[in-house]
Amino acid sequence: MGSVIFLRGMNLGKRRITNDELAAALERLGFDQPMPYQASGNVILPEATSVDSREVERGLETELGYPVPVFARTDDEVRQLAESPLKGLKGADGGKPQIVFMHEETMADLTSVFRPDDRIEVRGREIHWLPPGGLAETAGLLKAVDDAVGGTTIRTLGTIERIARKLT
Repeated sequence: MGSVIFLRGMNLGKRRITNDELAAALERLGFDQPMPYQASGNVILPEATSVDSREVERGLETELGYPVPVFARTDDEVRQLAESPLKGLKGADGGKPQIVFMHEETMADLTSVFRPDDRIEVRGREIHWLPPGGLAETAGLLKAVDDAVGGTTIRTLGTIERIARKLT
């Protein structure tokens, strides 16, 4: 059993890093055979049975020179996320199911943060979210969600499903 880390803000703006560079940084932090997936901050750690997100954040900031929020989940947790209650659904304007990762479970009333036409279901440290349309229309909403729960990162359910298949 391993773990997967989801990094926020990778390959955006001036923060550019190749998968090889990211893997090397994680190896220097003591992880064996880190396997970045896509170029957006998804990393499978096949030998890591547990990951301290804050410790990896500190290490990556030292390695890369900028803060990198880290959201760690076990292989089993990722497989469960791939079975989202929103699987197979589309928003009214073609929106795709999203998984919003939080650092910890929230008690925030998210119904007042999301829009009435957003479908959400909070499960543990994740929000399963079906927006009506694309994420380009949600910048202000995403900041409000971050503020309400103390930071997030988002992946499409499709990305989570593809990562889960790599774990089997």
